Amino acid sequence: MSGAGFSKASEIGWEQYYRAIEGRSLRALFVDAIPFLPIRRTDDQALLAIDLGCGDGTETFALLARGWMVIAVDGAPEAIARLRASVAPADDARLTTIVAPFHELAFPDADFVYAGLSLPFCNPREFDDVWRRISIAVRPQGVFAGHFFGPHDSWADTEDMTFQTRAEVEALLSDFDVHLLHEQDEDGPAVSGPKHWHVFHVIASKSDSS
Repeated sequence: MSGAGFSKASEIGWEQYYRAIEGRSLRALFVDAIPFLPIRRTDDQALLAIDLGCGDGTETFALLARGWMVIAVDGAPEAIARLRASVAPADDARLTTIVAPFHELAFPDADFVYAGLSLPFCNPREFDDVWRRISIAVRPQGVFAGHFFGPHDSWADTEDMTFQTRAEVEALLSDFDVHLLHEQDEDGPAVSGPKHWHVFHVIASKSDSS
């Protein structure tokens, strides 16, 4: 599973997939989340982000450029190898990379958890625990931004992927103040070919009372 997640990359081969997305722009959801991100911590420690399913590292590099510490996670060793080969020496000390499925990850407290087109690739048996860990990890006033796939998606019959209705997504966000919950339900392109996308785009801040 790659966090770039824009197609079932394993079906077309990792090298072909990475060539197809090479040089892509920051995902729109990531850009939209930037105004909601904390600027500093009250204890003056460095801000920490977790990029779940970092893929080619586009968003990881953007966070490093803003001075963040980043934990970049992906289940594909190829993704982490490419990221490591491209990181600037000046940023290397602030980057931690992990090759692991999300359900095996020990989530540290974080100021930003970004899951760009990656959480749907969790096995349904593991998703609830992964989401619980994410919810706990996001610090009060920290931000979660990510995508969830809905039941109208072309891949909804894929047994090892997770899909949610809008009501289920809203329930997942009960401990958050939701800034964006946009539902996309339309045909569109993917690296592996045309498909129907049913995607919930989410930006939310952790409630102080959580």
